[in-house]
Amino acid sequence: MTGLSIFTAAEESPTRVGLILGNARFTYGELATLSATRAAALARIHAPLLLQPLLNLDTLLWLYALAATGRPFLALHAQATEQDRAVAQALTGAQDLPPVEPGPAPAPTESEAHPEAAFSLMLTSGSSGKPKIVVLSRRAVIASAAGSESNLGLDEDERWLVCLPLSHVAGLSIIVRMLVARRTVVVFAPGAAGLLACVSELGRQLWEHRVTLVSLVPAVLERLLDESFQPPPSLRAVLLGGAGCTPVLAERARRAGIPLLTSYGLTETGSQIAARRYVERYAPLPQHSGCVSSGQPLAGVEIKIVGERIAIKASSLFSGYVGAATPAVDADGWFVTTDRGSVGPAGEIYVLGRSDSVIVTGGEKVDPEEVERALRALPEIRDACVFGLPSGDFGQRVVAVVVPTAPSPPLTLAHLTVQLREQLARYKLPRALVIADALPITASGKLDRVACIARFGPAVEPP
Repeated sequence: MTGLSIFTAAEESPTRVGLILGNARFTYGELATLSATRAAALARIHAPLLLQPLLNLDTLLWLYALAATGRPFLALHAQATEQDRAVAQALTGAQDLPPVEPGPAPAPTESEAHPEAAFSLMLTSGSSGKPKIVVLSRRAVIASAAGSESNLGLDEDERWLVCLPLSHVAGLSIIVRMLVARRTVVVFAPGAAGLLACVSELGRQLWEHRVTLVSLVPAVLERLLDESFQPPPSLRAVLLGGAGCTPVLAERARRAGIPLLTSYGLTETGSQIAARRYVERYAPLPQHSGCVSSGQPLAGVEIKIVGERIAIKASSLFSGYVGAATPAVDADGWFVTTDRGSVGPAGEIYVLGRSDSVIVTGGEKVDPEEVERALRALPEIRDACVFGLPSGDFGQRVVAVVVPTAPSPPLTLAHLTVQLREQLARYKLPRALVIADALPITASGKLDRVACIARFGPAVEPP
């Protein structure tokens, strides 16, 4: 698949800028030259390569070399521990990156890798915190790029800013899309404090580099709007994913003139498989049951609801989980996710929550994300996380951790109960309340539910 080859890209578009990193710019010709020594080093390797990708030039050159030579890689988070590395390597046989010999590299040869050959191995944990290793084929990542382009189209001077970790499919897929399209990746690397701590600089980069596309999670977009961000004229779409967009955030973005495209995807689908139509990016977003639409299925994607769970058939579907005893995709090509959802009258997708995070209390099932949406809709609450804790009488009781919009007057459980009782059934109401200054988030800016339970669960008083 020469679409994944940096060397073919250099032959086709040698002078086109492929990468902007700070003040440095690299053409496809220059990127191919810089990747050649790494490609030569990979010729001696016949196992997956372990990569802990950073948003820097060295990582990108390795990614280009791996893609061109057909060598699969295991993408491990940059902050992974030695134990994490050992477990991942034991499961996959992944080897450390080889040394790069100094001096000029031999002329590279094109990859003859089969379309079904592994492109990447990526960890996904869902809400359970138990990691699975997803195998994405070269066919899948090419199909994912094509699906994205079918909705967005392609500008002659396309510049897609990546600020999400490359160990996550949302970040990695941007590199693939721009490589396949022979267009420009703009890299913005957050500092040690994380992306939320440098949104002002992110906004400046969008203007300075005339960015046309950017992928964000809701928490980052919300922080940008808090700082009165105005989109540059070049910005034609903000792809929003990784977590649900609230109705309040959608309306704030519309009023600020943000060309917003909500989306839905998973590691198992090679990134987004549903997105709001590009032509609708400035219009109000459809809503259902407090949820904002995640858009329509992209070209070549089928979605149906099986017992309230979202099922997907698409060319970008993964090949399976490493070490899984049974296939994840059925004989007809359908993958049933753990996400609960519904389909609206125009075919739009609503993601309601995860089936594996449901709280069972007194024999009733409570969707924590439904309760979170109701809490976030209250003017006195900025953010919320809901989970269940063991209860001798009820099995589990519903716990809410909330971040108030103002420090006073102090929120009480009784006040929230009064506010929520018209929106939620009695058994869904929180039975315990924790007030927090902030909620833990993942490296990509998503709510970290597992960390939230670990941090705030011990603070909950016994019933």
